[in-house]
Amino acid sequence: MKISIFNLGDNETLAQKIQDYYKETNKGSEIIIHNFIDGEIKDCIGCWSCWWKTPGKCALKDDAYILYKDYINSDEVVILFNTKNGFIDGRGKTFLDRSIQHFLPYIKIRNGECCHLKRYDKYPNMNIYFEKKGLTDDEVKVIRNYLARTAYHFHCTCKEISYENERIHTANLENPKFIDEVLSKEVIERNTKGKWVIYNGSPRGNNSNSKLIIEKIIMGMNAEGVDNIEVRNLININEHKVWAENFASVENNLFVFPLYVHAMPGSVMKFFEQLKPINNKDIHMAFLIQSGFPETSQSYYLRPYLELIIKRLGVSFDGTIIKGGVEGVRMKSDKATKKFFEQMETIGRTYASKGIMDLKLKKEYEKLEYLPKVGQLLFSLFSLTGLTNYYWDFNLKKNNAYDKRFAKPYTE
Repeated sequence: MKISIFNLGDNETLAQKIQDYYKETNKGSEIIIHNFIDGEIKDCIGCWSCWWKTPGKCALKDDAYILYKDYINSDEVVILFNTKNGFIDGRGKTFLDRSIQHFLPYIKIRNGECCHLKRYDKYPNMNIYFEKKGLTDDEVKVIRNYLARTAYHFHCTCKEISYENERIHTANLENPKFIDEVLSKEVIERNTKGKWVIYNGSPRGNNSNSKLIIEKIIMGMNAEGVDNIEVRNLININEHKVWAENFASVENNLFVFPLYVHAMPGSVMKFFEQLKPINNKDIHMAFLIQSGFPETSQSYYLRPYLELIIKRLGVSFDGTIIKGGVEGVRMKSDKATKKFFEQMETIGRTYASKGIMDLKLKKEYEKLEYLPKVGQLLFSLFSLTGLTNYYWDFNLKKNNAYDKRFAKPYTE
């Protein structure tokens, strides 16, 4: 049996205690520990090379290669996360983002939701520890639910590790039900004023669906007479410190980003973790999460955190809109995207004129919480024809990688 411990936090003493625990409880096992405090884990850039250029292998060159190789070749993995501003920190989130290389791009339906197919025959069971100091009970619950949900999507079981009274404890975590909204029900209309900043949280930056969405939102805002708008790309990590320092001087802040492994991309979390409490209700935040999966339930494990960071910062909440089925928008015809982009303009108009995210569109989008039975049946029928794989197969062939689409590079 092989157990790999990935210390993504900064507590080497605790990591050693956890290693000692696994040596004692799993005698004869091979136990490897990676104290990766200073190692480089580059943020996922959404290039999908690991799906259609070098199947199963990330294109980014950094110190993380050995981590992912040990990960997939282990029977058990232990991941230690730091937490910042009420969630796992950006480094930990990036580690999870880049784990998509271990799965196929192809989709199956699982309990009414889309799920990536396995690339490998087996996956290690996850054991997670996250630092709880400074977290509220609600934040602990959100993180716990998020990590359990991630394990579910990674086709493995999940246990939480805690350290209390000089002892290591473990507890099973089941795939949880998502947490309902609270603050979203209290969003109220207002007279807008001041500056607007729209944060593009896509790792693809200006070549992203988020960029197109932002352009349409700005068109809607312009139609309402709002023109004091700045767009900031959060892939520009070097700008985060300055942007975080002047965050309290911007009245209206909208974050638009894609869903990455059930939450914000790591680069977005790296910005969130730098924000300091403001305690000024004249500062407002809103969110638009877009994802490739059509059902909105995929984003519901992030949604409560967005409400909790509002509480942490002491600012006003203007709502969250979740829109599924967005992947491929950049490649669709004008006719195919006409309605969608008109809706994005409506979001801009509503936000500029009423100071809230459009409640009608929010309600419309969230009708598709899970795929209906008829949708699941149609997907199953289309999958028999190969149509559900067409997009991925087309790009695999274009990159001369089709014959390697089921490659298992870390075990071959």
